[in-house]
Amino acid sequence: MRVTRTLDLIVLLLLATVLLMPRPDATVKPALAVDPELGDRVAELQSQLVGKPDDADAALELANIYLDGHRPDWALATVGPLARARPDDFRFQHLRAIAYADRFEGAPAFEAANAALRLCERAPPPAGIPACGEAAHARLVLLRSALESVAGVDMKNQPYLAKDRIFRELHPVYVPRPRAKTKAKTPLGPAPPAPLSPAPQKP
Repeated sequence: MRVTRTLDLIVLLLLATVLLMPRPDATVKPALAVDPELGDRVAELQSQLVGKPDDADAALELANIYLDGHRPDWALATVGPLARARPDDFRFQHLRAIAYADRFEGAPAFEAANAALRLCERAPPPAGIPACGEAAHARLVLLRSALESVAGVDMKNQPYLAKDRIFRELHPVYVPRPRAKTKAKTPLGPAPPAPLSPAPQKP
């Protein structure tokens, strides 16, 4: 009986080694591709949010780092609870719009951008909510107009159509290449003789 159990354990260990050990040609990548300094900052912000889940500034900073690291799901999970707890804060809706756009979900991205712009244009802003400045307002107007053009497009299955509509909405400026300067054409044959100047007259 003891020998059988030993063999079972050996078989389980071998199976675990085969299934769990990475292949020799496997490439291990970090879960969040950011600079080491930002990685330390992420750990600090996560600890801060564990002790104080309603810290808006920490949540916004952490969500922005997640977006820079191409982790929109993590950004949505970070700002989601605070977006529900602070429905008048345009900053959380702004980040939600960017995160949904990064996930190629046009409709929820446009809804979040529309809500963010509506909250941004409230005057005066609600108590405890920072005012939406001109720069933030301009970014939201541009983001909303771009996302509105792809709200009904399946961005995952039609990425080229979505890209074309976004570029059309943003009105990219086309600067043509300068034409190469052409050399002046030289006349064929010998050059005509220079005109003779009249001889000076004697007084």
